[in-house]
Amino acid sequence: MLNLCRFSRAIGLIILSLLHCAPVAAAKLKLDWPCQRTVISRSATTMPPYSFFNAQQELTGYRIEFMQQIFGRLGCKLEILTDSPWKRSLMLLESGDIDVLMNASKSAEREVYALFSNAYEQERVALYVKAGQQQLHSTIRSLQDIAARGLNVGVIRGNYYGEQFATIQKQRDLSKHVIEAIDKPALYFLLLKDRVQLYLDYYPNGVLALRDENLDKKIVLHPMPPLVIGQVHFMFSRQSVSPAFVRRFDQELLRMQQDGSVLKLQQKYQLLP
Repeated sequence: MLNLCRFSRAIGLIILSLLHCAPVAAAKLKLDWPCQRTVISRSATTMPPYSFFNAQQELTGYRIEFMQQIFGRLGCKLEILTDSPWKRSLMLLESGDIDVLMNASKSAEREVYALFSNAYEQERVALYVKAGQQQLHSTIRSLQDIAARGLNVGVIRGNYYGEQFATIQKQRDLSKHVIEAIDKPALYFLLLKDRVQLYLDYYPNGVLALRDENLDKKIVLHPMPPLVIGQVHFMFSRQSVSPAFVRRFDQELLRMQQDGSVLKLQQKYQLLP
């Protein structure tokens, strides 16, 4: 007669043996200096002149070339994933699935999971309205004025628009007037269909994007001057990148600023206001 206890133990030993022998996925190697693996980033593909596909269907643009140049100078291979929304990209960076994002604002919330390079550009936001409605909303002189008048304002989900706007978003009676879009085309739709009366976007890239989408006659800048909300940085995942690598990155970033490489890229893509 079969001894069930002995049989069960035998089966258990076989299962444990199989588990022990099964291949285990290797943990992602933490990026250190010098580069010992490919750097993984992410970019949109529909934001000319920052990132877009050219006639040869090659991903290019100011931010693409910037990343290619600086990581090339560091001796690193670079892989750029495409078209996950910005908020999703932040989640991927937080988990360490991607290593770096460009054009990121520094905030206390992000510093929990990210390391930041030195700043390389000022960040500004501006208001945009339908053409012909500039004077209709000309009394708006601040972001607080928008909320006080009960106007709906569009934003892209996950984007940072400065401390003043972040405060507005936290106030329940005002936050209901903030309408989130997943990307720029959705933002344009909200405005042109009168779901929002204004929207916030960065400057000057918001203007350049409208020009490239042939919408610059339908959507225009609001008279309120663009607001400086801080500086932008490269943002690195604490999960997948070492602080030593970021320090070495900053050295190369400074060299690119000093030798005119950044200015040449800005001129090539007509980014200077």
